[in-house]
Amino acid sequence: MPAQGGNVALSLKNDILSKIETAIDPEKDKDGKAFSDVSEKTGQLLKESGVTVTQIRKVFTEVKRLSPEDDNYKYKLKLLKAKLAYTAGRFNKMKDFQEIINKALPVAEKSPEALNRFKDFFEAAVAYHKYFGGKE
Repeated sequence: MPAQGGNVALSLKNDILSKIETAIDPEKDKDGKAFSDVSEKTGQLLKESGVTVTQIRKVFTEVKRLSPEDDNYKYKLKLLKAKLAYTAGRFNKMKDFQEIINKALPVAEKSPEALNRFKDFFEAAVAYHKYFGGKE
């Protein structure tokens, strides 16, 4: 049975990775179709991987603090990458999520709108994680 869960997680991760850059880019995904699909699948992946809300809370707090009005937001996105690496180093379950976020970060740096889309994505993924039964 665990192998099946692993296959589900791998399938979700591959699908997310193939669409994450489009989902974060408001120019490529004007109607939010990819955004909606990818954020839901990311929430499901977090649940399937056994990630808890506590494990992502600190990173989520950092994401919520990001603001396009802050002249240093691109620097803070790079710092977020390091903080997520630390979290994934502590909790192996976070490695798939780290890979997804690492692929999304360069897109988030492109414009204030892309940063806001990234923040929305992160929040939606956490919400879907809870919806799919993710633990505290």
